[in-house]
Amino acid sequence: MPLTATPTGIDTWIAEMASAAVRLAALRAVEGAAGNISLFLPDDTPGLDRFLSERMPRAGKADVGDSAALPPGVLLITGTGRRLPDLARDPDQALCAIAFDQEGAVWLHRAPGDVRPTSEIDSHLGIHAATLAGHARVHAVVHAQPPKLTWLSHIPAYQDQARLNRQLLRWQPETMVMLSDGICVLPFVTPGTPEQGELTARAMRQHRLVIWSQHGVVARSDRGPAGCVDLIDYVETVAEYEVIDLIAGRPATGLTLDQLRQIARRFGLSSDLLDSLPEGVLLPGS
Repeated sequence: MPLTATPTGIDTWIAEMASAAVRLAALRAVEGAAGNISLFLPDDTPGLDRFLSERMPRAGKADVGDSAALPPGVLLITGTGRRLPDLARDPDQALCAIAFDQEGAVWLHRAPGDVRPTSEIDSHLGIHAATLAGHARVHAVVHAQPPKLTWLSHIPAYQDQARLNRQLLRWQPETMVMLSDGICVLPFVTPGTPEQGELTARAMRQHRLVIWSQHGVVARSDRGPAGCVDLIDYVETVAEYEVIDLIAGRPATGLTLDQLRQIARRFGLSSDLLDSLPEGVLLPGS
């Protein structure tokens, strides 16, 4: 009889959220109380019922507007005004939970201390709803502000999605492999608004990483928070190469589109993204 993997328990998932926060801090991507993490867990996650009853009791109905189309389960989400690295020290004062029950009711759970969900909850709920599409499974969303990528998003040329992908994918083969679906670039939208949530949810149907121009980045992963931070780490690394090249006067060419296509063929990836990108890279003075 084949062995069945034991589902990951709630304590392990909370520890992974804390580890993700520490990694984001090491990237200098979550200054102060900036950044947020959410993690959807199916309602049969080991230890989840005990966690809610003992550490985060029900505080009342949750107001999630029209974004509540999530399957039965629990959304762990960091609190507004809370520092992400505090997840490692006192997760109950950095997190709250939104429970979606079998009857369609939505409940807020939290420890004493009045933790409220991040102000960017609309984006988190929209992304989870669009990606899960009614099927309960582990799914994480992370928003952060990696400095070099965020700085590039203030430059008009990098607010063009095709141009940004051409400039960033050229620096490392790993980036092409890990982000073969490309990087989506959205225009600046006022943070924490329903418009931001709607635009981001729509973009996340095709992409796993979205840049909010002049603001930061949001990533999603069905491998949990660690998977999200991996994507952010990959993109911030190539953004650093791009900044170095820009400061140096753009002497480097990076990988050509033909070389990127060879990488795509080697790893069985679609080249549709590459076919949509400009052939050349930005020249000195541009």
